[in-house]
Formats: sequence, C-alpha cells, structure tokens
Amino acid sequence: MNIRTKLVLVLGLGLAVNLWIGLHAVNVLKQANKESAQVHLESSNIVTTSLNAQVHFKKQVQEWKDILLRAQEPALYGKHLRQFISEEQLTRDNINLLLPMLAQNSEAGDYARRFLSAHERLGVQYRDALKAFVPGSQSTTVQVDRAVLGIDRQPTDLLDHVVDSVQRYKAAQLTAIEVRVALIEQENLILTIISMSSAVLLLLWLIDHAVAQPIATATNIAQRISEGKLDNPINAKGRDEAATLLYALENMQRSLRDYQQSLRHSEERTRLLLDSSGEGIYGIDLAGNCSFCNPSALRMLGYSRRSDLIGKGIHSLIHHTKADGTPMSEEECRALATYRTGEAAHVENELFWRADGSSFPVEYRSHPILNDGKLIGAVVTFSDITQRRQSEQALHRAHADLAQERARLAERVEERTRELHQVNLELARTARAKDEFLATMSHELRTPLTSILGISEMLVDQLYGPLQEQQIKVIETIHESGSHLLTLINDILDIVKVEAGKMELAWDLVPVAQLCEASLRLIGPSARRKRQQVSFKISSEAGLLRCDARRLKQLLVNLLGNAVKFTPEEGSIGLKVKIDKRRRQICFQVSDTGIGIPKELQSKLFQPFVQLDSQLTRRYSGTGLGLALVYRMTELHDGRVSVESTPGKGSVFSVHLPWKPKQELDASPADTKGEKPATPVSG
Repeated sequence: MNIRTKLVLVLGLGLAVNLWIGLHAVNVLKQANKESAQVHLESSNIVTTSLNAQVHFKKQVQEWKDILLRAQEPALYGKHLRQFISEEQLTRDNINLLLPMLAQNSEAGDYARRFLSAHERLGVQYRDALKAFVPGSQSTTVQVDRAVLGIDRQPTDLLDHVVDSVQRYKAAQLTAIEVRVALIEQENLILTIISMSSAVLLLLWLIDHAVAQPIATATNIAQRISEGKLDNPINAKGRDEAATLLYALENMQRSLRDYQQSLRHSEERTRLLLDSSGEGIYGIDLAGNCSFCNPSALRMLGYSRRSDLIGKGIHSLIHHTKADGTPMSEEECRALATYRTGEAAHVENELFWRADGSSFPVEYRSHPILNDGKLIGAVVTFSDITQRRQSEQALHRAHADLAQERARLAERVEERTRELHQVNLELARTARAKDEFLATMSHELRTPLTSILGISEMLVDQLYGPLQEQQIKVIETIHESGSHLLTLINDILDIVKVEAGKMELAWDLVPVAQLCEASLRLIGPSARRKRQQVSFKISSEAGLLRCDARRLKQLLVNLLGNAVKFTPEEGSIGLKVKIDKRRRQICFQVSDTGIGIPKELQSKLFQPFVQLDSQLTRRYSGTGLGLALVYRMTELHDGRVSVESTPGKGSVFSVHLPWKPKQELDASPADTKGEKPATPVSG
C-alpha cells in the first residue's frame, strides 16, 4: 500500500469515526425518543386501565346502593343485582389486565394485588349481607346497609394508590429518559473531540513512520551496501513506496551476495576439478608462460611446487624435444600454436620432459581460452600413456597367443568330431541291434510261447486224454510260467515303444463302469485263490471317458495285480472311481492292505526294471515294469499318478485323468476328435 493511500485511509478513517459518532448519537436519540414514546404509551395504557378499574368499582358500589334504595320491587332488585355482578367482574378484569403491565412497578403492582384481594373479600361480604335482604322490606334494607357500611373504603383507597403510583412511575421514567439524552449528547461531544485529536496524531505518526523513517533506513542500507557489507538483513515489509524502495535494496543486496557466493563456488569447483583430475592440466598465457597448473601436472612432470612452473616458459621446460630425439622449436609446438591461432589441437604421441631430465610419452589436448570473444591464452590437458603402451604391447602378445590357442582348439574340435562320428555309428548299430532284438522277441519268442500256452491249456482240459493230478499241476506250472514270460515280453515291448515315442493311443469313448468291471474280472481268480476281499465303488456321474480302452485297462490291471500280489491272504483290495467337477478330473483309486512302501523308496516306484527290495524280489516275482508302464500311460492320457503308502498298513495308488461331463460329450459330434461311439469293453 503506497503512502498516498495510507494518508487517504487515515483521513477517511477520521471522517468515518466522526460520522459513526454522529450516526450513533442520532441513533441513541431516536432510541431515547422511541423509549419515551413507549413509556408514554405504556403509562397511558396503565393509567387508562387503572382508571377503568376505578370507574367500574365505583359503579359497582353505586349499584349496591341502588339495590338497597331502589330495588323495593323484585324485578328492580334482579336488574340492579346483575349490574352489580357485571361491574364487579369488569373491575376484576381490568385489575387482571393491569397486573402484567405493572411488572416493572413493584409498588403499584403490590397495591393492585392487595386491591384484588380486598375486592374479592368485599364481594363475599356483599353476598353474605344480601342473604338477609328482602326486597320491599325497610327493616332489612337498614340492616343490610349497616352490615356493609364502610367496607368499600379500603378497596377504594388501594385503587387510588394504584393510580397515584402509576402516575409517579410515569413521571420518573420520563425524567430518566431526559437525563439519559443529555448524557448522550455530552458523550458525543467528547467523543468527537477525541476522534479529531486522534486523527491528527495518527496522521503525524504516519508521516513520520511511512516517509521519514524509511528514507533514513534506505540511506543507511545504501551506505552499508556501498561499503561491501552484504550480510546484514534488511527485512523489508509492507507494500508502500518506502517498502518498495527497501525491497529493491534487499534484492540488490541478495543479488550481489548470491553473485559473490556463486563466484566463490565456481572458483572452488574449478580448483577441486583441477586438483582431483587424474590428467595433468596447465595454462599458457599470451607470452607462452605457464599461468596455472594442477597437482597431477606437477606430479607427472616431477615438480613439487607450482612456483617451479608458473611464470616460466613452458615449452623450454617440458616440450623441447620430439619423440625421435630431435629438438622441437616453438613454431612446431602445437600446444603453443593454440594460444596464437585459437585452434584446438589433439596430439597422441609426443614426449614431455620431467624435472630430473627423464621423458615419458604423452597424449595431450590444447584448447583456447576466450574472454568476451578475445583470445587470452590456452589450456593443455595431458596424460601419461606409458601404461597404455605397455597394455597395447601385452594385448598384441595376447592376440598372438590367442591365435595359437584357437588353432590348437580347432584341432581338438576336429578330433572330437571324428570321435563323435564313431560313437554315432556305434549308436546306430546298437539301435539296429535293439530293433532286431525286439522284432525277434515279438515274433520268435511270442509265437512259440503262444503255442506252448495253447497246448498246455488243452492238456489241462485233458483234450488228449486223461492225466494224473500230479501231471496236471506240472502242466499248470508250465502254463503260468509261459503266461508270466509272455507278460514280460509284452511289457518290455510296451515300455520300449513308450520311451521311443512310438506308442499311439486309440482314442475312444469308453463306459467307465464296464472298463473297471472287466479289469476286476481279470484279477478275480488270483484274488479268490488268496481269499482276498475285493470292493468296487464308482460315482454315478462317471459315465463315459475319452481314452484308449486297452491301455487304460492294462493300467488298471497292473495296479490291481500289484495289489493282489503284495496283499497277504484274506486281505482287502478296493477300486474306487471319483469325479472332481471343479478340476474336471476322474480319479481311479486302487487301495490295498498289503505290505506298504517306505516313503524314502516311493520316488523309485515308477522307474523301469526297478524293484525296491531284493528280498521282496525273491518273494514276489516281477519284472519291475508294471508301475513304469502305469506312469507312462497316464502321461500319454494327459494325466498324473500319485501314491500314498504306510508300511505294514497298505497303499493307495491314484490315477487322475481329464474328464468331461456327459452333457458336453453329448453336445459335441462324436468324430470331431476321432472318437467312436461308446462300445462295450470286453473282459
């Protein structure tokens, strides 16, 4: 806020205060007049009401007299009695109206309440006296008149006191209002004088505070800044012209202080940069002398003090000879040429000389120094490239060694390639031998085994004539051994096909219940011989399953056969089929109460040609391929197999396969994925 505005505000404030005082006085006078009119009105209402009460009371007394003097006839008696009662009620009504008006006048209010009580007693006495009055009887008139003689004086006096008290209260209120108005007029005069004096004093103070003091302060600050004292705070405040001047001085002082600080920081950064740089740095002035240098330059050049270089001809000290040993003139020195021509230079292979007379190879760059576009010198940065040259030489030697090693490795690779070729030939011969062996097993072994099994079955059935019991047992042993050997051959062929990736599944829609029942029928005789209890439970939602019926039956028969084999006589074997709708899986669980499997051996269960215990191998015959085939065939069906087993209590093998509900199988065409309509499973 500027000074002119402040002066206008002070004058305006003085006028506003005086105007407020005048308006306040007018308002107070209006309020006093209003209160005076209100007092007049209220007093007039009180006086009028009290006078009305007095008039009605006097009429009541007059009606009483008319009752005694003029009511000799019963008709007149009744008329005057009604008038008496009416005036009595009007008197009381006016007094009741008067009581709230006398809330501020305790004296008149007390008289009014006393009058009301006396008036009630008067009414009672009048009515008691009338009980003996007989209209037309002179004697009763005199008797009644004597009974009530003078009883109306007290109420009359009390009502007169009410009227007098109201009149006095009215006069007192009006007098108080007049005194109050006089005091207000006197206070307004005093306030006007005080406000005018205050306005004059405030104006004088403002002139001193807003003009004289800021000018003196600005003069002192300018003197202090001119002396270079920039750290004393100015603390400018306000928005007037004086504050604007102080703000300008404060900004100028801050700018000068920031500039000095920035200059010091720049000098410090430059010094730190020069001191911390690993490269040697020195400056050249227009006379060719050294103007500055950093510690790295002193260290590499073998000097201990800057004064050994600064101010001296730098070329004659460190750069007077070429790399081949011939002298170098100043005209040939490209570092000196920079401060003469202003062109930067980059030299990779020259010599600098140390203070002790030794030299070292350097790479240096020279750049011109300009001040407002004027050339004032040059700066040279250089580095000792001795280690780099040694590294380059070592690198050349390493390249040569690497070339020799590469040649040796090439020879070894060629030798290994020949060896691998021989190994591949051996593997090919082995693969052909394996294929020939499998073909031999498939044809040369299975064909005679089939004949042996067929002939042994006919001999057991005694188709060639009767046999003794011992002969039948021997032939049954031959049949069982042949069947075991055929199973072994089939398992080996199957596992080889799976491992070679040559087994293909014949996908079909298979009734799950029929598949399970056919599998159970195959192991039924073995279980009955060991008097084992076989149970079967299947979910009603199992329905059809997309699978290879022969392979899945083979899988279940392997699991069930193992359960029969490793479960003692009179044990229990179970097959349970469950549906997991959330995971869309069907689970085949084969459980037994057999010998169980230790946890540390369960990881070897599904490896081919592995039996977990040599003692068990002697006790329970087997190839070790059954569970391996179960594992591989489950994988071919995109499923998984797991086992839970406790030694001495039994095992549970679970096969989880993908499953679709019947609704989805019915909704999709049968041949979209190669499925055929569901067919019964033979067993």
